[in-house]
Amino acid sequence: MKLSQFIYTNLIVATLFFFCANSAAVDQPVEEMLKNARKQFYAAIEDKNQIEPTIKLFNQITQVEPEYAGRTQVYIGALVALNGKHAFFPHTKLKWARRGLAIMDSGLKKSPTDIEALFIHGTTCYHLPFFFRRGDDAQRNFRKIIKLMPQLMDAYDPKLITNVVQFLIENAKLTDEEKTYLKVVRHQYGFL
Repeated sequence: MKLSQFIYTNLIVATLFFFCANSAAVDQPVEEMLKNARKQFYAAIEDKNQIEPTIKLFNQITQVEPEYAGRTQVYIGALVALNGKHAFFPHTKLKWARRGLAIMDSGLKKSPTDIEALFIHGTTCYHLPFFFRRGDDAQRNFRKIIKLMPQLMDAYDPKLITNVVQFLIENAKLTDEEKTYLKVVRHQYGFL
Protein backbone atom coordinates (compact mmCIF):
# COMPACT_ATOMS: atom_id res chain seq x y z
CA MET A 1 0.00 0.00 0.00
CA LYS A 2 1.36 3.38 -0.94
CA LEU A 3 1.89 5.97 1.75
CA SER A 4 -0.79 8.28 0.32
CA GLN A 5 -3.35 5.45 0.32
CA PHE A 6 -2.41 4.60 3.91
CA ILE A 7 -2.86 8.21 5.00
CA TYR A 8 -6.16 8.49 3.09
CA THR A 9 -7.50 5.27 4.67
CA ASN A 10 -6.50 6.37 8.16
CA LEU A 11 -8.09 9.77 7.57
CA ILE A 12 -11.38 8.13 6.62
CA VAL A 13 -11.29 5.83 9.68
CA ALA A 14 -10.47 8.73 11.99
CA THR A 15 -13.27 10.84 10.50
CA LEU A 16 -15.79 8.02 10.93
CA PHE A 17 -14.65 7.51 14.53
CA PHE A 18 -15.02 11.23 15.23
CA PHE A 19 -18.57 11.34 13.87
CA CYS A 20 -19.59 8.16 15.69
CA ALA A 21 -18.19 9.43 18.99
CA ASN A 22 -19.92 12.79 18.62
CA SER A 23 -23.22 11.28 17.55
CA ALA A 24 -23.20 9.10 20.68
CA ALA A 25 -23.02 12.23 22.81
CA VAL A 26 -25.75 13.91 20.76
CA ASP A 27 -28.01 10.84 20.99
CA GLN A 28 -27.84 10.93 24.79
CA PRO A 29 -30.62 13.16 26.17
CA VAL A 30 -29.25 16.46 27.41
CA GLU A 31 -30.77 15.95 30.87
CA GLU A 32 -28.86 12.67 31.21
CA MET A 33 -25.69 14.43 30.06
CA LEU A 34 -26.26 17.14 32.69
CA LYS A 35 -26.80 14.52 35.38
CA ASN A 36 -23.51 12.82 34.47
CA ALA A 37 -21.69 16.14 34.21
CA ARG A 38 -22.87 17.15 37.69
CA LYS A 39 -21.56 13.88 39.13
CA GLN A 40 -18.23 14.38 37.39
CA PHE A 41 -18.12 17.99 38.60
CA TYR A 42 -18.32 16.92 42.23
CA ALA A 43 -15.78 14.15 41.61
CA ALA A 44 -13.42 16.75 40.10
CA ILE A 45 -13.45 18.73 43.33
CA GLU A 46 -11.40 15.95 44.92
CA ASP A 47 -9.69 14.46 41.85
CA LYS A 48 -7.82 16.85 39.56
CA ASN A 49 -7.75 14.19 36.84
CA GLN A 50 -11.52 14.65 36.46
CA ILE A 51 -11.30 18.37 35.66
CA GLU A 52 -10.49 18.22 31.93
CA PRO A 53 -12.92 15.38 31.06
CA THR A 54 -15.65 17.24 32.92
CA ILE A 55 -14.91 20.48 31.05
CA LYS A 56 -15.20 18.52 27.79
CA LEU A 57 -18.54 17.09 28.88
CA PHE A 58 -19.94 20.53 29.70
CA ASN A 59 -18.71 21.78 26.30
CA GLN A 60 -20.56 18.89 24.64
CA ILE A 61 -23.74 19.87 26.48
CA THR A 62 -23.40 23.40 25.13
CA GLN A 63 -23.05 22.04 21.60
CA VAL A 64 -26.12 19.83 21.99
CA GLU A 65 -28.26 22.42 23.79
CA PRO A 66 -27.05 26.02 23.30
CA GLU A 67 -29.66 27.33 25.75
CA TYR A 68 -27.50 25.86 28.54
CA ALA A 69 -24.43 27.85 27.46
CA GLY A 70 -24.48 30.19 30.48
CA ARG A 71 -24.96 27.37 32.98
CA THR A 72 -22.26 25.20 31.44
CA GLN A 73 -19.89 28.16 31.30
CA VAL A 74 -20.36 28.72 35.03
CA TYR A 75 -19.50 25.07 35.67
CA ILE A 76 -16.48 25.31 33.36
CA GLY A 77 -15.29 28.45 35.16
CA ALA A 78 -15.61 26.69 38.51
CA LEU A 79 -13.59 23.78 37.14
CA VAL A 80 -10.90 26.11 35.79
CA ALA A 81 -10.72 27.81 39.20
CA LEU A 82 -10.49 24.38 40.78
CA ASN A 83 -7.12 23.94 39.06
CA GLY A 84 -5.91 26.49 41.60
CA LYS A 85 -6.74 24.13 44.45
CA HIS A 86 -4.39 21.56 42.98
CA ALA A 87 -1.60 23.97 41.98
CA PHE A 88 1.55 24.11 44.09
CA PHE A 89 2.73 27.73 43.82
CA PRO A 90 0.58 30.52 45.30
CA HIS A 91 0.84 32.70 42.18
CA THR A 92 -0.32 29.75 40.04
CA LYS A 93 -3.24 29.13 42.40
CA LEU A 94 -4.21 32.79 42.11
CA LYS A 95 -3.92 32.77 38.32
CA TRP A 96 -6.22 29.74 37.94
CA ALA A 97 -8.75 31.15 40.41
CA ARG A 98 -8.93 34.52 38.66
CA ARG A 99 -9.22 32.90 35.24
CA GLY A 100 -12.02 30.64 36.47
CA LEU A 101 -13.88 33.50 38.15
CA ALA A 102 -13.82 35.52 34.93
CA ILE A 103 -15.31 32.57 33.02
CA MET A 104 -17.94 32.04 35.73
CA ASP A 105 -18.91 35.72 35.79
CA SER A 106 -19.32 35.72 32.02
CA GLY A 107 -21.46 32.59 32.15
CA LEU A 108 -23.69 34.05 34.85
CA LYS A 109 -24.26 37.15 32.71
CA LYS A 110 -25.62 34.84 29.99
CA SER A 111 -27.99 33.10 32.42
CA PRO A 112 -28.72 35.51 35.29
CA THR A 113 -31.94 33.73 36.31
CA ASP A 114 -30.69 30.15 36.10
CA ILE A 115 -30.93 28.71 39.62
CA GLU A 116 -28.27 26.09 38.94
CA ALA A 117 -25.82 28.64 37.52
CA LEU A 118 -26.47 30.96 40.46
CA PHE A 119 -25.91 28.09 42.89
CA ILE A 120 -22.61 26.94 41.38
CA HIS A 121 -21.38 30.54 41.10
CA GLY A 122 -22.53 31.31 44.64
CA THR A 123 -21.08 28.22 46.29
CA THR A 124 -17.78 28.66 44.48
CA CYS A 125 -17.57 32.27 45.66
CA TYR A 126 -18.63 31.19 49.16
CA HIS A 127 -15.73 28.74 49.42
CA LEU A 128 -13.05 31.12 48.14
CA PRO A 129 -10.60 32.64 50.62
CA PHE A 130 -11.65 36.05 51.96
CA PHE A 131 -9.03 37.99 49.99
CA PHE A 132 -10.91 37.30 46.74
CA ARG A 133 -13.72 39.46 48.18
CA ARG A 134 -16.45 37.28 46.69
CA GLY A 135 -18.51 36.69 49.85
CA ASP A 136 -21.00 39.42 48.90
CA ASP A 137 -21.39 37.87 45.43
CA ALA A 138 -22.21 34.55 47.05
CA GLN A 139 -24.85 36.05 49.34
CA ARG A 140 -26.38 38.03 46.44
CA ASN A 141 -26.65 34.82 44.43
CA PHE A 142 -28.24 32.98 47.36
CA ARG A 143 -30.86 35.71 47.84
CA LYS A 144 -31.61 35.75 44.12
CA ILE A 145 -32.11 31.97 44.18
CA ILE A 146 -34.65 32.34 46.99
CA LYS A 147 -36.55 34.99 44.99
CA LEU A 148 -36.56 32.83 41.85
CA MET A 149 -37.48 29.54 43.50
CA PRO A 150 -41.27 29.98 43.66
CA GLN A 151 -41.65 30.37 39.90
CA LEU A 152 -38.70 28.29 38.63
CA MET A 153 -38.14 25.49 41.12
CA ASP A 154 -40.23 22.90 39.24
CA ALA A 155 -38.02 23.28 36.15
CA TYR A 156 -35.03 21.72 37.94
CA ASP A 157 -34.03 18.26 39.07
CA PRO A 158 -35.54 17.72 42.56
CA LYS A 159 -32.18 16.44 43.88
CA LEU A 160 -30.55 19.69 42.80
CA ILE A 161 -33.23 21.76 44.54
CA THR A 162 -32.81 19.59 47.65
CA ASN A 163 -29.08 20.35 47.68
CA VAL A 164 -29.68 24.05 47.07
CA VAL A 165 -32.22 24.33 49.89
CA GLN A 166 -30.05 22.40 52.34
CA PHE A 167 -26.92 24.41 51.51
CA LEU A 168 -28.76 27.72 51.86
CA ILE A 169 -30.29 26.75 55.21
CA GLU A 170 -26.91 25.67 56.57
CA ASN A 171 -24.59 28.30 55.07
CA ALA A 172 -26.27 31.42 53.70
CA LYS A 173 -26.76 34.56 55.73
CA LEU A 174 -30.53 34.63 55.64
CA THR A 175 -33.25 36.71 57.19
CA ASP A 176 -35.73 34.90 59.42
CA GLU A 177 -38.31 35.21 56.64
CA GLU A 178 -35.95 33.55 54.11
CA LYS A 179 -35.15 30.73 56.54
CA THR A 180 -38.85 30.14 57.14
CA TYR A 181 -39.55 30.08 53.42
CA LEU A 182 -36.82 27.51 52.76
CA LYS A 183 -38.03 25.32 55.61
CA VAL A 184 -41.55 25.46 54.18
CA VAL A 185 -40.20 24.50 50.75
CA ARG A 186 -38.23 21.67 52.29
CA HIS A 187 -41.28 20.25 54.07
CA GLN A 188 -43.86 21.05 51.41
CA TYR A 189 -41.93 19.26 48.68
CA GLY A 190 -40.73 16.44 50.91
CA PHE A 191 -37.07 17.42 50.62
CA LEU A 192 -34.71 15.97 53.18
